[in-house]
Amino acid sequence: MEKRKVRFEVYRYDPSKDTHPRYESYEVTVLKGMTVLEVLQFIKDNYAPDLSFRAYCRSAICGSCAVKINGYPKLACKTQVLREVEIYQTDTLRIEPLDNMKVIKDLIVDWDEPFEKLEKVKPYLVPNPEVVPDTLDKESRISPEQHKKYDRFTDCIMCTACYSACTAATYDENYAGPFQLARLYRFAVDPRDGIQEERARIGFLYDMWNCVRCEKCADICPKHVSPVNGVLGLRGIAVNSGDNTPGSRHVRAFYKSLLESGN
Repeated sequence: MEKRKVRFEVYRYDPSKDTHPRYESYEVTVLKGMTVLEVLQFIKDNYAPDLSFRAYCRSAICGSCAVKINGYPKLACKTQVLREVEIYQTDTLRIEPLDNMKVIKDLIVDWDEPFEKLEKVKPYLVPNPEVVPDTLDKESRISPEQHKKYDRFTDCIMCTACYSACTAATYDENYAGPFQLARLYRFAVDPRDGIQEERARIGFLYDMWNCVRCEKCADICPKHVSPVNGVLGLRGIAVNSGDNTPGSRHVRAFYKSLLESGN
């Protein structure tokens, strides 16, 4: 069986007693197929019992084990060590907590801020009484075409990896975030929703136009949700609804320039 010695530089920091973060190195003999999460558990069991990290389902479903691996946000339970070693052509992997969130301890970050932002954008269905019956004797039917509009965005596991990689979230405290705006779009195109017209206005309130379309969120999403497409979808809804905010006016000006001059 293929095996290899790999050095792991793990971020260690306990705000209650440490002045500054530090990195501690652990050398582990890794077998083929072994994941980063399995290595973290091995380190905790054998070298550092006080090492803290999150891990619930271990099946790439809950999203709790997301960390940075050589600077790249990934799910620790899904990421195989030897594959990463080959990608980076190194025998050393650095494991760090996600960005854009306060570190609680070691690899555990505070999820309060991103999920408080999620709550603000109303990430739930507000039933349209003209579509959704008020009795359980009837049902709301959706065609495959309607379902296809938002199906991809229901795959988000809210691991916050995209939020960690988002430059807009780094520099704009009011920016809702990639997965938050993608969830907002998911309900904006749901025919059962009763506040569809309001969804784009909510996006404007939380700076959806500040997304620079760097596509980092699409690149690192472990479920290939591509939150940026939700942000662009919200913008499109705003423009098509006659929205008169600066972002919409900017889009119309570009469109007019292309039609009239080709530039």
